[in-house]
Amino acid sequence: MASDDEVPFTVTEKGVSVPSGARTGTFATLKIRNYRLFWSGNLANFFAMMMQSPAQAWLAYELTRSPLMLGLVSAAWALPICLFSFIGGVFIDRFQKRNLLILGQACSAVLMLAIGILIATGHIQYWHLLMTAFINGTLSSFSFPTSQALIPELVPRNKLFNAIALNSAGFNITRVAGPALSGTLIGLGGAATAYFTAVGFFLLAVVLTAMLPPTSRIATGVKRSIKKEMLEGFGYLRAHSIILTLIAMEIVLNVLGMPFQNLMPVFADIFRVQAFGYGMLMAITGVGALIGSLGIATFNHRIRARGRFLLASGITYGMTLIVFATSPYWGSALGLGGSTVFAASVILMLVGIFSTFYLSTSNTTIQMMVTDEVRGRVMGVYGIVMGLMPLGVLPAGAVAEVIGAPLTITMLGALLVGFMLAMAFFAVRVRKLD
Repeated sequence: MASDDEVPFTVTEKGVSVPSGARTGTFATLKIRNYRLFWSGNLANFFAMMMQSPAQAWLAYELTRSPLMLGLVSAAWALPICLFSFIGGVFIDRFQKRNLLILGQACSAVLMLAIGILIATGHIQYWHLLMTAFINGTLSSFSFPTSQALIPELVPRNKLFNAIALNSAGFNITRVAGPALSGTLIGLGGAATAYFTAVGFFLLAVVLTAMLPPTSRIATGVKRSIKKEMLEGFGYLRAHSIILTLIAMEIVLNVLGMPFQNLMPVFADIFRVQAFGYGMLMAITGVGALIGSLGIATFNHRIRARGRFLLASGITYGMTLIVFATSPYWGSALGLGGSTVFAASVILMLVGIFSTFYLSTSNTTIQMMVTDEVRGRVMGVYGIVMGLMPLGVLPAGAVAEVIGAPLTITMLGALLVGFMLAMAFFAVRVRKLD
């Protein structure tokens, strides 16, 4: 359980008051045993996800050779997250968070084992990927907000920014190593090898999470109906509209900014790299995201005018996406040849840095504004952010089928820049967050 040496945080008409004077070390929260166990379990869970995701995308593209069908698998995973995340938030406020995480990790391991066996025996079909993606999405609608809601219960509130940044760093470590290892295993032993390895990481996550004591705060008193608790959660969000604004901004950023990851097999095809090269393209984005996460964890106390920092990160993120997406064109125009892939990789690193700057700052600001009594329900709404990200891939895949992936991502990047500029001009409360 987190200690009580908390610094007060207040929500005002101008937003949230975030103390910035207290400096913490880069790895300060990893000295807390319970958070260290949580972080290690999450790291194993992230590793499994980051190995499975590119393997699934690669397999879907190999089976169909269609960007649209590739996007449909992502949409099948995202749909239940959008449908069930808020309901999942109600259960999070009622039950032991640790046990919910263990259940989700164990079920994911079983699903990945089944897909690995189907691939190894030559019986894998496209509909298998759709079905397991939907089931995994349903599990994620509970496990993702549970994980987010558990963090503030493991660390003092004045270390929350550091804890969330380190959790993001762990995720980005796996974004570096997971796709690279997955691509290597696909190249050496086929997609089944990647899936079986992911099963091992899921089981490790189960073991580490089970070592957490039952520290979660569970709501006490008279239990109300799920409907009443959902209405209470919505009422809380209406009363704190700045939280809804931040969540809506992150939804737009994910819908417009994240489809490039799922369309990366198409870019790998354009750059004429194989499975290992595809893994490297995914990993280099993770390198940038890792740099961004560690930077936030180390220097968060120096960030002033967080609202402006958030908006500037979103604008720059969109601009780097445009530069990456157009790299096949300007690489050819400049006669870079094979060096185009290297240049595009450098840009992908910047994409990772600025996306993490935005996401870590947004996530932490929202967490600091939410009370423990409704945290699960608010994190359930926040989970929709994760669900809408892959849903954005479906229309992006359909457009890419017609005009190509580079032009599609260029258009999405331009829309993201335009949206963030509009928010910088019109969303005064966001701009004045500090």
